[in-house]
Amino acid sequence: MTDIVGVGALNLDFIYEIEDINCARMADLDIKEGKEIVAADAVLSGLRDRLNKFGTLKKMSLGGSASNTCHVLALMGYDTGMIGVLGADREGDFYLSHALYDDERGVVRKGRTGMAYIINARNRDRSIVLFPHSNSAITEEDIDVDVVRSTKWVHMSSFAADGAVEVQRKIKTLLPGKASFSIDPGEIYARKGKAVHSLIEGAAILFATENELEMLFGAQGEKAIREALQLAKIVVLKKGTRGASLHSKDVSVDTAAEKVRVVDNTGAGDVLNGVFLGLYMKGLNLSSALHVATRAASLSTTGYGRDTYPTRRDIEFMYQDAERRRA
Repeated sequence: MTDIVGVGALNLDFIYEIEDINCARMADLDIKEGKEIVAADAVLSGLRDRLNKFGTLKKMSLGGSASNTCHVLALMGYDTGMIGVLGADREGDFYLSHALYDDERGVVRKGRTGMAYIINARNRDRSIVLFPHSNSAITEEDIDVDVVRSTKWVHMSSFAADGAVEVQRKIKTLLPGKASFSIDPGEIYARKGKAVHSLIEGAAILFATENELEMLFGAQGEKAIREALQLAKIVVLKKGTRGASLHSKDVSVDTAAEKVRVVDNTGAGDVLNGVFLGLYMKGLNLSSALHVATRAASLSTTGYGRDTYPTRRDIEFMYQDAERRRA
C-alpha cells in the first residue's frame, strides 16, 4: 500500500531571472508580480524569446504543486505515487526519469507536457506563466482506481481545466474507508470560490495562503478561518515571510519564518505542505510540526527548484530542535 498519492498538474518548470518584469510583458500576456496566470499556446514562443533575450535561465526543474509535495515526502522516506498527465514526449520522459514516485501507474501519457515559466524579477515576488497542455485533458477515465484504493492518503492541488474538479471529486468517492485527504487549492481553485467547497469538504487538512482563503470564502481573518473549519478538520495558513499558522476547532498555533537570503521561492509552500504532512502522518506534535515545516519552506528558497528541498535527516534534526525549544 502506498503512503500517499498526489493528484494535480505535472509541469516542467523553467526558472528565469530578469532585471525588469516589464521586459517579459506582451500585448496578449498580462503578467502580474507574485501571481500565477494561465496563458494560451500562441504566446509561448514570444515569451520564451523575451525571457532568453532579457533574462537568464537558471534552472529547469520538475514542478506541479502536489508533485513537489510528494517529492518532499519521498525524501522523508514515504512511499509516494501520483495521478496526473504527462505528455507523450521527451519532456514527459525526462520528468518521469527524475521523479521519485514509487507508484507511477497513475501517470497517464498523452499530448504535450505542461510547462511553467517562473520569472524572478529583481526586488519582486516571482511570477508564473502556466501553459497547461495535457494537464487540461485529464478525465475520469484517466483515474487508475487501484492506485486510489491502495493508498493511505491523497493530497490534491489544482488543474487549470474546469472539468478537473469533477475528476478530483470522483477520486474522493474512491478513497478506501480509513484513507484521508488534504488539499492545497492554490490561486487557480481559490478564484472559483464556492464552486470548490464540495471538493474541500471532508479534508483532513486545507493548506492555503491568506489571500486564497479570502477568495475561497469571501471573508478575511478569523471569519474566513471559521468558515474553512466547517469544511476541513485543520487549516494551515501560509503567510510567506511572516511564517504560518495552524487552526482547528480546539487549537490555534503561530510560527515565524526563518530569515534567509531568498534566491527562488517557487514551491516553498509545497515544501511546507510536504514536511507538515509527513510529520502529521507520524502523529507528532502539531506545534513542532508547523515550526519545522515553516523553517524547511524558508530554507528551500535559498536555491532553485528542488535543489534545496530538505532531506529526512534535515527534518529529523529540525524536529528534535523544535521539541527541545518547546520543552
